[in-house]
Amino acid sequence: MLSVDAYHRPRSLEQALALLAPERAVVAGGTDLLVNPRYMAGVREVVDLGSLPLAFLEVRAGQVRIGANVTMAAVARSPLVRGLADAILSRGAAVCGSPNIRNMATLVGNVAAALPSADTPPPLLALDAWVLLRGPAGARRVALQDFFLGPARADRRPDELIECVEVPVPPPGTAGGFYKVGRTADDIATVNAACVLRVEEGRIVAARVVVGAVAPVPLRVADAEAALLGRAPDEAAVVEAGRLAVAAAQPISDQRASAEHRRHLAGVCATRALRQAAGLAPHGAELAHA
Repeated sequence: MLSVDAYHRPRSLEQALALLAPERAVVAGGTDLLVNPRYMAGVREVVDLGSLPLAFLEVRAGQVRIGANVTMAAVARSPLVRGLADAILSRGAAVCGSPNIRNMATLVGNVAAALPSADTPPPLLALDAWVLLRGPAGARRVALQDFFLGPARADRRPDELIECVEVPVPPPGTAGGFYKVGRTADDIATVNAACVLRVEEGRIVAARVVVGAVAPVPLRVADAEAALLGRAPDEAAVVEAGRLAVAAAQPISDQRASAEHRRHLAGVCATRALRQAAGLAPHGAELAHA
């Protein structure tokens, strides 16, 4: 049972910032609070952001902005988010835990946890997302690829909150793919992958390939992206990029899979996500069990 000395529910962002302290855990959905002991290490109080006006999901200045209180369920069904590169972010959110979890868990919380196996960071990285942080000194924007520092470590100062995640609206001709392998439908990823391709006149002019749960942070596979540029979006290009994903993987062994199996799955997930983005496979099959 969770035992704390105090529970705070601030009514404004200013009140929330004033409450930040090492002994206080900040929650929005709070779904990790009981199941992940690291959140409660040395923590005696909880700061709940649920009353703050951060449940916005909007387009502003060419960015889809997803506030800190927006749930995974809302992201999964949002027409705005589903319009981003064949709905790869919505599809990642839709396989994040059980329906009950998705009704409580937030996308920003998934990002803040900075876990290599999280389901929404790979789509967000493939979409070149940013994190907007708010602290006493004002706002600070950090590219998501620079935000993750290691397992459960991120570029967020102790006196900062994540106000929202910002996703640039992709240009025309952008397609995406997402694929996840997990032990069960509700489990976190054994390995997952997201990719984005932009094709002009039959050639790939931009590519993002991201694989999760095979490195200390969600892994952007730069060699695969470079190999895809200038090529036709065909099976040969996809297979080569998948091979490069295997080469880049730095997995560990744990209770979900061995390092060897994860390395193999890096290629499987990257290849299947790329096939979706290239129009070589349907977008419906985004989850497999292993």
